[in-house]
Amino acid sequence: MHASPPNDDWTRFAVAVFALNSMLVEAGEGIVAPLGQSSARWQVLGRAFAPTTVAHMARDIGHARQSVQRVADDLLRDGLLEYRPHPQDRHTQLAALTPRGREVLEAIYNRQLAWSRDVVARIGADQLRAAIVALTEVAESLGTASHTPGESQ
Repeated sequence: MHASPPNDDWTRFAVAVFALNSMLVEAGEGIVAPLGQSSARWQVLGRAFAPTTVAHMARDIGHARQSVQRVADDLLRDGLLEYRPHPQDRHTQLAALTPRGREVLEAIYNRQLAWSRDVVARIGADQLRAAIVALTEVAESLGTASHTPGESQ
């Protein structure tokens, strides 16, 4: 006998969020590909707008530090990032945009804004704002929820 998959509101919500994430990554790839970039490179460039450590970027993005380091090193080789000394920690470096990196990031943002205006025009600004509020509340709730089923805090 096969158990049927859950069909509750939370499961439908999670599946919708996973599908949305996949679509956003795909759209991001389409936005940056004409500029010779990838979504992963865009994420790192965007975090380096304000100089920060690779470890902090990785936590912020939710990826392993090593994978973010590889992307940052590729961006360094391409002249889009530079490493600077960290003013409070001489063992750590800050990843920062070069002037060329700022140009590329600005071009990406211009393409992203044009794309997002089209999306917002389809769904409406009010509905988008309501979705932002709802997702923020869900994220806050998850931040305080137990990660072990059946356990409460």
